[in-house]
Amino acid sequence: MAVQRIAEGRRVLVVEDEMTIALMIEEMLLDLGAQVIGPESRLDAALRLAAEATLDAAILDVNIRGGNSYPVADILAERGIPFVFCSGYNDWALEERHRDRPRLNKPYSLMELENKVIQLLSALSN
Repeated sequence: MAVQRIAEGRRVLVVEDEMTIALMIEEMLLDLGAQVIGPESRLDAALRLAAEATLDAAILDVNIRGGNSYPVADILAERGIPFVFCSGYNDWALEERHRDRPRLNKPYSLMELENKVIQLLSALSN
């Protein structure tokens, strides 16, 4: 029940261009009581949401249609919004400025993602 309170009403941006994965992430977030923003599969739309939407956290696939999500991450970081990268790349493949960010290696389980989202949202409550 504590998990539910942490995520209840929280707005989480999802940037993922694989529809099956995006739907699984969306369902997991809804089960936690979070409000899903997106999912967005295109860089231009993700940039707009990162800059303008009221957000509590974000889940970012590194490679998306139109490029990669690093510019989205830059905006979120400037705004102080926590996020997690989801990627099949090793640490060395991520841009250096983002190597210390929370990350999940693909393929990841929904439980791993849920735990990471709970960590991001719990940090907001502290």
